[in-house]
Amino acid sequence: MSGRGYFFLTLALCAATLAPVVAMNYALGNRSLGDAETTRLASDWQQATRGVTYAPPMNHNRSFKTLRLNDRAGEINAVVFGASSMFGITEGMFADGIRPYNFSQSGNSLVDSLGEASTVRKRFGDRIRWFFIPFDWSIGFVFQKGPPQEVDLSPGAALAAMKGSEVPMLARLQDALSYPKIESLFSILREVTRAKERWKAFRQVFFETTSDEYRCPDGSIAKDFDVLYRGKCGGFYYDGSTTFAAWQSIRARDVAQRVQTASMPSSKYSQSLAATRGRPNPTYLEWTARLNRDLAAVGGRVIVVLPPLIPGLEEKLSAAPHSGESLRTLKEALSGWARQEGIVVLDAGRSERFGCQPLEFLDEHHAMSPCYRKVFERFWADFRRGLAPGLYPVQ
Repeated sequence: MSGRGYFFLTLALCAATLAPVVAMNYALGNRSLGDAETTRLASDWQQATRGVTYAPPMNHNRSFKTLRLNDRAGEINAVVFGASSMFGITEGMFADGIRPYNFSQSGNSLVDSLGEASTVRKRFGDRIRWFFIPFDWSIGFVFQKGPPQEVDLSPGAALAAMKGSEVPMLARLQDALSYPKIESLFSILREVTRAKERWKAFRQVFFETTSDEYRCPDGSIAKDFDVLYRGKCGGFYYDGSTTFAAWQSIRARDVAQRVQTASMPSSKYSQSLAATRGRPNPTYLEWTARLNRDLAAVGGRVIVVLPPLIPGLEEKLSAAPHSGESLRTLKEALSGWARQEGIVVLDAGRSERFGCQPLEFLDEHHAMSPCYRKVFERFWADFRRGLAPGLYPVQ
């Protein structure tokens, strides 16, 4: 065989090998990137069943959460805003008479949350009277610049946003050929070969838009509108909190090292504090105070939350020369502002004060539900007895 013939034979063999890989990954990728129709179907299913689900992609959940907020608006009187650091908050953690929906979303900064809160106040009126707004200082949200802006939280806008984010075909083909997607494909194929009914499993993964309904370990009904976490009960509960089933938890042997690394000058937590030397953006404080005055007029209020950090981390940051003074500046600024505006700030940063354990965290700043349950149990007990405005608990 000539060199030219050998070249084309090799090329043909490579193409024959890659073609099914690209085809399968392209099919999976189309669904994992999400679309408006899948988002609507997932939301409708959850509204009808109160089950566990989400709309792909997993880390872009604004449209899904917006549809859910609109469907739940007639049943609730409170909204939890924020980023994934608030995912662990469930409706069962709240005092009698407070019925929340957890509207927190992946990567949702404080400036976004304040814009959303202002929109919720106008869109849903006096029915929703309690706002829980996180001041995520550890990842820098309270120090960012830029004014909040109201957003369109209508169902139509949510679905239009999904249509506007569709990925071009060439980009999808490139994604199908990427190493992480090929590695993921072979992992999925391994799971298929281990299934009792292999053809059924293959058909569900590659040809069916959704999975069958199934039960989570806690008994909740679930349905998957994505292929990446089929059968794992990943996604959101009816109250907007997450199951954390699709996340990898921190390992016990890594805790001490991760706390030590997170408290070093080069860590994102230290650098967040250093960005403004601990001074929060005054515009965010003004917006929050205005929202609180508005809600107070109808019998509600804003509760500001400083989300839990893994035990020991805030203590180390407080004691470190590169971050201690900035953290004290932040706490003093928030305490004085909260007293002046009549706002209670639930400071859960030192989570160990509430009895939280390291393995109740996914990483340094993502507390799971068991930790949040301890935080709110103590908070509401003291809240009923009457709390003075300012930081709670007092340091």
